[in-house]
Amino acid sequence: MERRIQKTDMVVNRVKRIPIVIFLKRISPVLFFLLLLYLSILFGLWNIRNIEFNEKELKYISEEELESYVYEFLEENIFLLRPSVIEEKILKSNGYVKEVYVKKILPGKLDITIKEYTPIYLGYSSETCMLFADSGEKVLEVCKECSEECSTDSWDTALVYITSESALESGERLIFFEEIHMIQKVLSTFKYDLVNISINNGIAKITDIHGHEFVFDLSYELDIQLSRMYLVGQKVDRDMIKFKSLDLRFERPVMKLK
Repeated sequence: MERRIQKTDMVVNRVKRIPIVIFLKRISPVLFFLLLLYLSILFGLWNIRNIEFNEKELKYISEEELESYVYEFLEENIFLLRPSVIEEKILKSNGYVKEVYVKKILPGKLDITIKEYTPIYLGYSSETCMLFADSGEKVLEVCKECSEECSTDSWDTALVYITSESALESGERLIFFEEIHMIQKVLSTFKYDLVNISINNGIAKITDIHGHEFVFDLSYELDIQLSRMYLVGQKVDRDMIKFKSLDLRFERPVMKLK
């Protein structure tokens, strides 16, 4: 009996020393893992079944809109789906979307964070009505050949209405945005809230909520004109001057009193 056991042990030891057996023994954990992975994929364990958005922080994009953009990704394998594909789809689907961040949460959930553009300018030029963000990007094209419909009265938020005889948009951005932003910043210092801007050949006529008109040349020495505005604004506040318009293009600004 003892001889048979010894003989069996010898056979087992010889089998263990066979190269193919040694090789299979070494890779068996990997094979087991791959088998489990294959079975989990086969039965959809890693499929995307839930997509959540931070819609509570959004003002201009609804949850229904967001769900329609990503519906096609449900039941996709979470490992095989690249976040950049989803991010690109959402960015192209809605002009209000500024940034998108997709986080995978195993086994089958996507958490999507979205940042919006804040619209601030409503522009009409070349028979096209466009909405622009506070950073100058074009949010969306509202309508064409619709000068009557393109007005701030059609929107719930306070927008600055811009008209121009030439193009207002280039490369998906508002032309003269930096100049307009600089002017708006200085005027707001003196509590002049803008409502309307008319641009013709680089000359901007700006109207505030109280009917004051300011004239700037956007294409020439704007920083000097803004310095003049700052000095005149201080004098107007100090002396409580009531005026209709103020032209900052000249060395001595031209003011029309009420």
